[in-house]
Amino acid sequence: MMRTISWKEAVIVPAIVLVVLGIAAWFLIENPAVKFDGDRAVRTNPASFSLRFNTMNTEDAQNLTLREGDTLSVSWLIESGGVDLVIAMAGEAPLYQANGRGNGDAAAFDLTIPKSGEYTITVTGKNARGWMRFEEKQHADPRVCGGASRTL
Repeated sequence: MMRTISWKEAVIVPAIVLVVLGIAAWFLIENPAVKFDGDRAVRTNPASFSLRFNTMNTEDAQNLTLREGDTLSVSWLIESGGVDLVIAMAGEAPLYQANGRGNGDAAAFDLTIPKSGEYTITVTGKNARGWMRFEEKQHADPRVCGGASRTL
């Protein structure tokens, strides 16, 4: 004798299967296995930090020691995915913060360093592809050359 399937079984069982498959797909998309595929470079004099990433699904932070009056040149191109950025000194309000940069977003600008010390640049990527660059431009120290630029 063949058992007939009720309409509840015909609807509920496939719905449960679809929900489970949807949750599994969401988990795989939101939590990919590749955390970072790219290049990272740091220099000390002048201070710089750069990231070039084919895939970024993680947070990366770098400390740079900067002097009051110096300029931090910031530039990026985010081809896809999303990136959050924070530039801050410990215990201070962020010097700069940008959330949700992505999908063709590009920028290039300078930040004047208000106070000497160690600044942390934190970049958080989510399915991100692109690059970011942070470069110190030192100001002339008036104690060294009297504040005037010299040509030799």
